[in-house]
Amino acid sequence: MPYLGSTPNASFSSRTKQDFTANGSTTAFTLSSAVASANDIEVFVGNVRQEPTDAYTVNGTTLTMSEAPATGMNFYVVFKQLEENSVVPADGTISSAKIAANAVTTAKITNANITQAKLASGVAGNGPSFSAYLNSNFSISNTTHTKLRFDAEEWDSDGCFDSTTNFRFTPNVAGYYMIGGHFQPNASYTVGTTTLYKNGNLYRVLHWNQQSETTPAPVGGTTLVHMNGSSDYVELYGYMTVGQQIQSGSEWTWFQGHMVRSA
Repeated sequence: MPYLGSTPNASFSSRTKQDFTANGSTTAFTLSSAVASANDIEVFVGNVRQEPTDAYTVNGTTLTMSEAPATGMNFYVVFKQLEENSVVPADGTISSAKIAANAVTTAKITNANITQAKLASGVAGNGPSFSAYLNSNFSISNTTHTKLRFDAEEWDSDGCFDSTTNFRFTPNVAGYYMIGGHFQPNASYTVGTTTLYKNGNLYRVLHWNQQSETTPAPVGGTTLVHMNGSSDYVELYGYMTVGQQIQSGSEWTWFQGHMVRSA
C-alpha cells in the first residue's frame, strides 16, 4: 500500500507466555505478572485450554488450579493483556543520536570499510609504501637526464611500483607522499644531479652536486609530493657530466616513498 511521506515503521507484538513445572501435587503457582481476573490469562494443561473460574482462579500473582496438574504435563499460561512489542524502523530513519555511546565497536566494522577518507586529519593510516633499487648493470648517458632503472623491490605494500617496465610509482590513494632517491657513481664527475619527475615532467631537483675530487660522491635527496591516487606517478632521473655505469645494490642506488597523510 502506498504512503504519503515516510514509510511507517513495521510493528509486531506477541503475547507473554509463562511455563510451570507440574508435579502432581502442587495447585498454587506464582504468576510473573499480576492479573485482575481469571479471564485475563489462558491456562493450558497438556496443551488443552482450561476453563476460567472452574479449572482455575487467580488472585493478583497467585494462580490456583482446582486440581494439581499431573507430573510431566505440559503446563503453561498465556497473558492476554500483557504483550511484548517490537518495532522495525523504516529505512533511513535512525539518527546517530539514537545510538548509545560506545555501542559501535571495531568488531562490527569490516577492515575494507575503514578507508583513508574516514580517518581523522593527521592520521596517515595504511597508505601505499615502496622501496626499490637497482639490481643490474645500468649506465647514465653523458650529459643526459636518464631515468633510473629500479628493477628490484624490497617491498611494495600495495603493488603501486612498476619494477619491470616503467620503473615508476603510481599510488592508489590520494595524499601527500615523501619521496626519496639516491644513486652512486663509479667514477669521478664534474656535475651530478638527482631529479624527480612527476607525470613525465621535472618536479624537483633533489640534489645538485658539483665536485672536483677524484672520489665519486653520491647524489640523492627527498621531497614531498601530492598525488591524486589514480593517474599521478613519479620517476627518478639521474644526470652526470661524465657518462658512466652506476653502482647497483639496495644500499647504493635506491628509490623509496610512502604516504605521510591523506589528501
